[in-house]
Amino acid sequence: MRLPALQNQALNSQVWFLTLLVCYAVLELSFNHRLLDLAGDLQLTTTPDQLHDIELWGRVVSGLGLALLLMRWLDRFVKSRILLLLVCCAMGLTTMWHLQKALVDAIVARADQQDLMMSWRSQLSTQEALNGRILLRGEVLLGGPAPADIRPVMSALWASSVAGLSPDDLDSNSGAAQLMSGFFAPQITPEQLSAAYRKTVMTPVVLGASLLFGLLNLCQFFAGLIALVLTMLRQDALLQRCKFWLLPAMIALCMGLSWWPGNVWTTSPAYQLVASPALWADKPYLAPFVEWSVRAEPAWADSVAWVHSALLQDFEFKVPFRSIFGPDTLP
Repeated sequence: MRLPALQNQALNSQVWFLTLLVCYAVLELSFNHRLLDLAGDLQLTTTPDQLHDIELWGRVVSGLGLALLLMRWLDRFVKSRILLLLVCCAMGLTTMWHLQKALVDAIVARADQQDLMMSWRSQLSTQEALNGRILLRGEVLLGGPAPADIRPVMSALWASSVAGLSPDDLDSNSGAAQLMSGFFAPQITPEQLSAAYRKTVMTPVVLGASLLFGLLNLCQFFAGLIALVLTMLRQDALLQRCKFWLLPAMIALCMGLSWWPGNVWTTSPAYQLVASPALWADKPYLAPFVEWSVRAEPAWADSVAWVHSALLQDFEFKVPFRSIFGPDTLP
């Protein structure tokens, strides 16, 4: 006869909701690792279909993350938990599907020829940047090869971080980047330039949004777990005192751990004095996603890699119906 009591408990302390939050965290962290793998492929073996699939998955993952947040906020207004789940999933998926697509499409549509060429040139110079051989307007990027903890993120987001600059702002100590760009320049097609720029824009938008929702829902989980433990221990008075600040405190701690430490990339003169100000000035809608991603992703890199490998067995995040409907029918 305890079922009615459980149904009347706050949503955040329900075991089934905490289980949903854990499952979402596994999905989101695995997705982030897969996106870093694809976007940071230095061998240029990632296909357009793989990038398209991961972009679609990004909208779904972010939509589910928003749905879990909406469930907490709307729980007091919807008595049926099943109806609450369905309504929030519909709202979250619809909102993030259209919002992310509209944002990426709008930034891509505003690109000029210099933006397209810069994206291509910067993607070709990623290896040089990782080796510490790139200067931005004469400012030092790295004092040597990039440390292991930031290499995956830097591989994926280097082109995005310098999207506010022009090709002439990239100076390579070795000259390899210029040689590579000069070799490929006559062979570049408009379609390749457009695809390269969309990848430059899409990666930080999808990566940043999914990581943000993932961390917020992890905070939901730990706050709910503490509330559940206090309830089981019959510490109702203590729970009443801390329930209003428990989640905000978790979020503040998590955001601080993600943003504050920094890394050799974000603290370099080239990033702080050149790349970041130029991006905020020239691409203000893209800059918040890049700034958040280049700071927060390295902080969680080890956890992201372990979850994807150990728990989801390197799931590839492909669109399951592509072979049926064909690539051109997917939005």
